[in-house]
Amino acid sequence: MNTENRYGYKVCYRRQGRNRLKVHLITNTYDGAVWRVRWYETHSPPDRRTGKSIENAAWLILPITTLAEYRLRWRGCPF
Repeated sequence: MNTENRYGYKVCYRRQGRNRLKVHLITNTYDGAVWRVRWYETHSPPDRRTGKSIENAAWLILPITTLAEYRLRWRGCPF
């Protein structure tokens, strides 16, 4: 996989038996995304809306490919 992306990466998850991907985190670097996925696979993080831990999920790293998606995703970031 090409690890150079000028817009960043989305860390997404899909629960078992579901088809929908949910974006959990956005990061600038691929290494940061890989580190977080490894951490989430061993320590299940809480869901942002319900607060329940995310278990039985497949974690994926997807690149942000367009400028429009980049602006939409980074719009709500607190920093």
